[in-house]
Amino acid sequence: MEPDEDEPFPIAVLLSEDDGADICAAVQAHVAAVVALRMRVSAWCISRRGRYSSSLPGRRPNKQRDFDDGLNNIVRDYFGVYGRDPVYNEHDFDTRFHVPRAVFRRVYSEVKDTPFFRRRINATGRPQAHPLQKLVAAFRWLAYGEAADRGDEYVRLSRSTILLSVKCLVVCIVSKWESTNLQRPNYAELKTILDRNAERGFPGCMGSLDCSHWAWHQCPRGMAGSYQTRKGSRCIVIEAVCDEDLRIWHLFVGEPGSLNDINVMH
Repeated sequence: MEPDEDEPFPIAVLLSEDDGADICAAVQAHVAAVVALRMRVSAWCISRRGRYSSSLPGRRPNKQRDFDDGLNNIVRDYFGVYGRDPVYNEHDFDTRFHVPRAVFRRVYSEVKDTPFFRRRINATGRPQAHPLQKLVAAFRWLAYGEAADRGDEYVRLSRSTILLSVKCLVVCIVSKWESTNLQRPNYAELKTILDRNAERGFPGCMGSLDCSHWAWHQCPRGMAGSYQTRKGSRCIVIEAVCDEDLRIWHLFVGEPGSLNDINVMH
């Protein structure tokens, strides 16, 4: 708390009783100078906030990432080169990306020409990251929930680029397929789902309901108690209804992690 300039400092009052007015005045002047310096430093930090400076002497240079090497690794492992079969088959692709290869190709064809994913040339004339590298990094991050910089050695992308790729990918998917996939099931789809579940012994069942906990690493301290799970981490509960085709018919996000599945459903 900043001291009030109109009232004497508590330490100054104590010193004035024992050591005289001279020492009191010296201490009070010193404290006032420290407060004024602190205010000046705070104002300088605020004025510097958000200011971006380009390449300057002494700044850390960019890492010499070989973008073509990262692209060749991806194509060789999952798509095949020079008429050879890919190293990893369809099952491996589905396991690591959580989508079939045909769906991945469809997403790639839609996002490769967007401003962020399009391959660009920097000021030195060198080509930058390929759209396939950004898309693979984003899908792997969404599939595994791993650290953003974990795939740097493979896809040859920095942490900030991978995080931005995830954000742009989600925005592109929502903008292109929201009207098609984010809708209620029609009569034919609902009948197929109900008949399929009735054969398994669950008549009238539309899908499977489950809850999951999503880690909230930046949870404020004041809310940590409400969002703390039994394992000690801060999480947000996600409730979803999904059918056999992995189509999500219901999604609710926002309950604190201290609640279990039964409390969330009620």
